[in-house]
Amino acid sequence: MKLINRLQDKISKNLLFKYAGIVLICTSIVLAIISISFALALRQQKLNYFADENIDVDSISVKMRDGIDIKGLIYVDKDLKENNTNSIPTILLLHGINGRKEHKLNIIFQFVKFGYAVVSVEQRGHGESGGPSGFLSKEPYDMVEVIDYINAKYQYANTSHMGLLGFSYGGGIGAILQAIENRIYATVLYHPLASLESLIDRIPIQNLIGTTTAITDIDDIQDALDIANETNTENLLLIQGLSDKIILPKETNDFYNHVNGINRTDIELKERPGLGHVGNEKDMTSLKYAITWFEHFYHNQTINITNLDNEITTYSLFNYNYPNNHVSENLIIASAIILFLGLSSLIVKLRILPFWDQLPIKKDVDNSREGKVRYKKMIIYRTSSYLGALTLSGIIFALLNRSILYGYFIFFPILSGIIMLFIPSELHSNWKEEWKNWIRNDSIPFLYSLSIIIIPTIYFILLYNLNADLTMSFSIPFLDISSVPYIVVGLGSGMMDYLYLREFKGRDAMILLIIRPISFLIFSAFVPIPPFPILGGIFSHILFILLIGVVLYYIRSLVMFLSKFFKNSFSLYLLIMLPFVIFYMRVFFRII
Repeated sequence: MKLINRLQDKISKNLLFKYAGIVLICTSIVLAIISISFALALRQQKLNYFADENIDVDSISVKMRDGIDIKGLIYVDKDLKENNTNSIPTILLLHGINGRKEHKLNIIFQFVKFGYAVVSVEQRGHGESGGPSGFLSKEPYDMVEVIDYINAKYQYANTSHMGLLGFSYGGGIGAILQAIENRIYATVLYHPLASLESLIDRIPIQNLIGTTTAITDIDDIQDALDIANETNTENLLLIQGLSDKIILPKETNDFYNHVNGINRTDIELKERPGLGHVGNEKDMTSLKYAITWFEHFYHNQTINITNLDNEITTYSLFNYNYPNNHVSENLIIASAIILFLGLSSLIVKLRILPFWDQLPIKKDVDNSREGKVRYKKMIIYRTSSYLGALTLSGIIFALLNRSILYGYFIFFPILSGIIMLFIPSELHSNWKEEWKNWIRNDSIPFLYSLSIIIIPTIYFILLYNLNADLTMSFSIPFLDISSVPYIVVGLGSGMMDYLYLREFKGRDAMILLIIRPISFLIFSAFVPIPPFPILGGIFSHILFILLIGVVLYYIRSLVMFLSKFFKNSFSLYLLIMLPFVIFYMRVFFRII
């Protein structure tokens, strides 16, 4: 009777989890449909807004000399678009670091309403454009090809006298571009990255990045101070916030003096008290300076550009009420989480646990004298190999590519992870036996738990990118080949440490808190990276080193807790690390 009752309880629990899982999955699908409907509604609102404002938006894709595709958007008044005499003043807009072609729409809108066509370009290594970034070495020459493309395809655009509007990193590109390209007629640059040397003094990124396929040596890159001068620079307005901590006011002032702006009437520097980097770009008065500057060169030469403070009072900005919200994005996130919960409810209860119950009891600890000796040897062998792989990585990258990013965060995890595969735990006589046992006992739960993670992840990315396309926003370039290093950076260290710590007792896992900072210090002996003054100097440098081990240790602790339910810890590292990778891919540019 008791057996029958237990069986009935088990059946009822299984049915409960089954129905709960089905309900959650159905809820996820419903939320996805609702998110798409919100995205379609938002898209229509945006299209209606452009239609009401008589603005046309067209996508462009330009293939560079090295095969890289550069993406962009071109905005123009629909009536002006009908002009076929190449007379509509056209502005090339260059975004800042991590920028996208969809950014700065509030600024683009103002210029379109003032009668300009605006080409917003995504630099290489950003968004949908190919990569990696050339960090000023390739981008100005890319923009020459973009101007050629605009000239060939758009009959309304005046490409013989183009305007140029650049922000920060884009300002650095623009400072070079206006010097090498005679078709640039008038330029406005917000806090331009004119001096790489000055930036590197505060953010020493040489050994952080090292050599990439696009950058052989960052010290060899020619910046605006190398290329621009008073003979090839004209009609330039510089706008600098005096509270800017990223591009310092002194740097912009040095560039202003470098092109002899103090003795020129066509070169001006407007310094904005109380404004930082972001504040300057959002400031309406700074925008009025830019509009007034272009208006002088394209529409009204009676404007006195040597007295901009007085002239901007004659201009009013157009009302900008572009529809935008994040409802559909938030619903997609909720939908993916609920799908994960639904799959977990079904697969863990109905697939993983029944399989696990059928396996023989696993011997987790060998408390015999011989077992304790083998356990100590395992720790010694793995730790020695871990640090040995680290030292070898340091030597290789000290000689071939002084790069923390490639060496410590990509090559070292791969090399160490491979070595750890061949050092078995004390419960197995050799690595072949361990992995055969893993395939026999753990591979099925692993595949099931992996599916619980991979399916919602793919589901989220596909839905998110569909939403981005529908709402005319920017997507996650997750499936792009250039995203592979990001995935390795995001997942590699966690997987390496998992293979190192597998079968370690809980108390001994604390070694990760010590070995990680030590490993970073050892690698830094081969590829030194000094403290970043802009990020807090030596204090933040030491804190970062210490936190490497702490963060990874607690990631492992979380994984071990979740593995009690999923019966597999290896795949759960994906669960913990994938959101970080996705965030990384959405927000940061592909400099590597």
